[in-house]
Amino acid sequence: MYRQAAGVVRAAARTRAVKPRAQHPRCNSSTSAAQKSPPRLPWAIGLLAAGGAGYCFGRDSSSTSSNSTPTLPPSSSVPGIPSAASEADIPVDSPVAVLGLAAANAKLREQAQSFVFANGRHRGRVDVVRVASNARVEDEWAVGVGPGVGGGEALYVGVYDGHAGWATSAVLQQALIRYVSGALGQLPPSSDVHIVDSAIKKAFTRLDDRIMDAARRATESSAAEHGAASGIRALAPAIAGSCALLSVYDAASSTLRTAVTGDSRAVLGAWSPQSGAYAAEALSKDQTGFNEDEVRRLDAAHPGELANMIDPKSGRLMGIAVTRAFGDHRWKWPSEAVSAAQGRLFGYEPRPNSMTPPYMTARPEVTTRRVAAADFAILASDGLWDVISSADAVACVERWLAAKKAGRPEAVTPAPSRFTVGENGYAGWKATPRDFAIEDLDSAAVCLVKNALGGRRRGMFCGAMTADAPLSRYVRDDITVQVIFFKDPYGNDK
Repeated sequence: MYRQAAGVVRAAARTRAVKPRAQHPRCNSSTSAAQKSPPRLPWAIGLLAAGGAGYCFGRDSSSTSSNSTPTLPPSSSVPGIPSAASEADIPVDSPVAVLGLAAANAKLREQAQSFVFANGRHRGRVDVVRVASNARVEDEWAVGVGPGVGGGEALYVGVYDGHAGWATSAVLQQALIRYVSGALGQLPPSSDVHIVDSAIKKAFTRLDDRIMDAARRATESSAAEHGAASGIRALAPAIAGSCALLSVYDAASSTLRTAVTGDSRAVLGAWSPQSGAYAAEALSKDQTGFNEDEVRRLDAAHPGELANMIDPKSGRLMGIAVTRAFGDHRWKWPSEAVSAAQGRLFGYEPRPNSMTPPYMTARPEVTTRRVAAADFAILASDGLWDVISSADAVACVERWLAAKKAGRPEAVTPAPSRFTVGENGYAGWKATPRDFAIEDLDSAAVCLVKNALGGRRRGMFCGAMTADAPLSRYVRDDITVQVIFFKDPYGNDK
């Protein structure tokens, strides 16, 4: 746990529609399964006091080190084989535990937390949840209070959606907010939007450059042994990759800035006093081959290569699902450098048709929006957005707010589960308001993920939570959701 000044924090989520998982959903190369993460801390509330600074990040804290020589347990006798009258008497039951509704609810909350923060006359709130699918989970997140533009206090909320491994998102969780806060804190209070945006963009790219440079030095060091542990360590955050979604909220000016690298998405639930309802407003735009601005950018940077870069059917950039990310050395380094990492440090082979790298960048696009106390924002990795639209996600939180105000959940009638089988032969679903179960009033993020995974379609929800790795990769992706309320719906005003 990281501590800074008066703030003390902790942390910990993500999910996707059913689709083929023989290859990684972001890049079409196989990745090895790592050690499964241990259970996270239970749902809790953390207070980020006014005038203090804090940083909360969802990380495993199970790593240990020892210089002692390991020893094997004492030898024992070979056990006997249990007898059976026939093969039918030999148990072959599945070891997978079936989760009922209570157990599925408990599993959903294993990595859920909530925080409150100072927001003028009010307190705001951030609900967070992560649901792991990969083993080891590749999604990370962070929440913190620290210096913003001109040194004033700002709230930082980030989602880091890793792919082809967990190391890149783990680095971002520890470092990205600190890079951006450090850059913004050095700006004059009068800095205009262009100066602020530029500072955020440069902070992102400086961090990625540092990750990639460290890996390149390890790969090219003539003194390093082939297969050296130190080299493998340095290469890990560059050989994997991660999207990054970061929002910075300045309470003094009610300004919300959102930076996106990749396809995690931020959506504002904007309250309209005239209509008495919320409207969904995009705070970011997914950076994939389906984004026309991204296609034009790549075409201009690599003239004559568009047909070899972007698959118009899948939207992939030379095999990867996003057009911007941290890490992902195969889309940034020359082929000879990628081959050197492959030969010396067990890296992956170069991407076919790579001619004029870099094709990817960590440079984000930034939006700036004034928000009201009644508004809320949803930040989530694409595992959520694969199964629910931005408008329906806002509608879900709006209904959650209404139930919270009423002091009771909605009545829930279970509904049957039905999949839609796509052209690829795999099953999938979409979450729509007719199947919402608004009943988890302890956390808007938990409520949103439950409804993304089935809602009142109880069989679907329990099945999605029962599925474990590696099958779970055909059921859901890692899911991380953060919901920011600029006025705490629990009424925890100062």
